[in-house]
Amino acid sequence: MEKGFDFNSIGKRMPYQVPDGFFDQLEKDVWKEIKEEPSQGKSKLCIRTHIVWGSIATLAAGIAFLLLLRPVWMPESTYSFSTVEEAFSNLCLEDQDYLFETYQDDVFLDNVFLNE
Repeated sequence: MEKGFDFNSIGKRMPYQVPDGFFDQLEKDVWKEIKEEPSQGKSKLCIRTHIVWGSIATLAAGIAFLLLLRPVWMPESTYSFSTVEEAFSNLCLEDQDYLFETYQDDVFLDNVFLNE
């Protein structure tokens, strides 16, 4: 690069040209569109808002419907402690000993039996 280069000699030129009065006409057009919009009925923003709220309401109704049907398609367990005892007594002695040794010190099973 030249040592004697002066940035001030470049000048300030606009890289584009617009016709005379372009920005004045643009401002008038924008104000004209803003003033005419309410007289054309519902705005696009209002319609979008209705669509969003309608979608949310439909989704909420679907979730509520699924929660109400839960007992029908997901039946509750009918097993009780006596059923488990009966199944345990039907095992052979070796299997009973194995299960007893395996789960003897289980913290979670101890809490279940203490809470009953």
